[in-house]
Amino acid sequence: MAFPAKVFYSVLEVSVRWGCSQTEVVNYAISDEIDLVAGFARVRLDGECAAGLLSVSGSEVRPLFRPFGKGAKKIYVTQARRTGEEHWREITEPVGGVRLAAADVMITAREIDRFEEAHCIGRTRNVGPGAPTKYDWDGFYVALMKRVYTGGFPVRQRDLVIEMQEWFIANSAEGEAPDESTIRRRIQSVWKELNPA
Repeated sequence: MAFPAKVFYSVLEVSVRWGCSQTEVVNYAISDEIDLVAGFARVRLDGECAAGLLSVSGSEVRPLFRPFGKGAKKIYVTQARRTGEEHWREITEPVGGVRLAAADVMITAREIDRFEEAHCIGRTRNVGPGAPTKYDWDGFYVALMKRVYTGGFPVRQRDLVIEMQEWFIANSAEGEAPDESTIRRRIQSVWKELNPA
């Protein structure tokens, strides 16, 4: 039995998907181009109870995704809004807001599809008959994120490129892999954004 489609993506996953920095993704939220969300336990918005998935302000979470130097580890959001609402509402309880880390901030798959369609960006989709892409780039990004999450970064970017080329060879029916320069281009934004060295 196959798993259902993924529902939420982290800001990091979206930045890799679009080939831009995490800061740029959050900047789209600041300019009201895309909606960021987080899961909340019971809170009060302007005195009314709320819980579950709520939108969070790009301006408030941006310190988690600074373009230079280290981002904040945690921040407190003081406003949120329910799905479909236009205006931000103050979080009146807990007093001082709700603490979030970068991993708490997400974008729904539906919101990503809407944004990509509106701006003609993102993945190329096959419509109707036609040849599928030669390489499994979706699987590549999952394997890359898993490798960085569980093992960190190797000393050199080239080592990561070779590792991912070996992943393609091991996971393709024909044992084929893209050339190193193609893989390097796909890895570069993640390497620059997240590698602490």
